[in-house]
Amino acid sequence: MNWPVDSLIPQKHPFVFIDQVIDFKETEVNTVFEIKENSPFLNGSIFEEAGLIENIAQTAAALEGCNAKIKNDSVKVGFIGSVKQLTIKRHATLGEVLKTNVKIVNNALGVNIAEGVVMCGQEELAKCVLNIFLKPD
Repeated sequence: MNWPVDSLIPQKHPFVFIDQVIDFKETEVNTVFEIKENSPFLNGSIFEEAGLIENIAQTAAALEGCNAKIKNDSVKVGFIGSVKQLTIKRHATLGEVLKTNVKIVNNALGVNIAEGVVMCGQEELAKCVLNIFLKPD
């Protein structure tokens, strides 16, 4: 499993907030992302809340992309329906490496309910629950 990120998610540079999938199971994935100088949502040296949420959403998209690759299916496009239980404990900053975990906890009628957590080292930065609508084939 060493697929390029751009083959797993619909977003294209510069609006990509994951660098690599580092671990994958059918309903769970871990990604890494280094915050670079040209990263969107970088305000001075602070990576804004929207960037953390988008990082979680793209990690969820990468999970769908990995599952599609294994099944030789096309990668589905997803849309965030809602962000719930959002907690931002601290902002990430320029140069930090984020490790993000997303677990699909339920799927009903083409909607994935995903729990996401963003870590920097051993510190939890953000977490939320996303409802993601998957575009039918």
